[in-house]
Amino acid sequence: MIIKRYTLMKMHMVLASVVFPITIMFFITGVFYISDIKPEYSIEEFRIELDHPLPTDAHQLKVLAAAELARRGISEPLDEYRLKWNSDLHVDYLFWDGNNHWLKLRPSTRNNHVAVFKLYTPSWYGRFMSMHKGHGKDLFNDFVIIMVMVMMLTLISGTLMGLSLPKQRKLVLRSMGAGFLLFFALVLYSQFI
Repeated sequence: MIIKRYTLMKMHMVLASVVFPITIMFFITGVFYISDIKPEYSIEEFRIELDHPLPTDAHQLKVLAAAELARRGISEPLDEYRLKWNSDLHVDYLFWDGNNHWLKLRPSTRNNHVAVFKLYTPSWYGRFMSMHKGHGKDLFNDFVIIMVMVMMLTLISGTLMGLSLPKQRKLVLRSMGAGFLLFFALVLYSQFI
């Protein structure tokens, strides 16, 4: 079954229009990242005194962090938590990740009965960059996978449209050949020369 040119053009336009906003976000954040334009974030630091030394178990630290955040009316980070090693301070600390904000919880260097919290809250650009890197919620990440498939279909349908037009076929083939040559030349230059 051959798809008619008008149907192909309509599919191409609709698919491109649906993924246009998220694709623009990926283009802009990608260019900023490559240009070394770092996202900004605010840091809130607070300390609490404990009756006992700060635990070294990740789950216990998460429970302590969640209680302190709730006491301050701050939402919890949305992603996973784990212990990490701080080689400068020579301590394990809790790293609780999230696209809304992330938290580091460690013992004080002077007193292990004092917990030091650092809460990092990203700017809007920081939130977009976080999503660009795959740290969005599952629904967003699933939509990104759909976006990639739609972009592939859009590229394929655009190429097929060009190939289906006898007057444009040579131009499309030459352009595609030039695109492949340019791509491989840039890869060689970037990685091997």
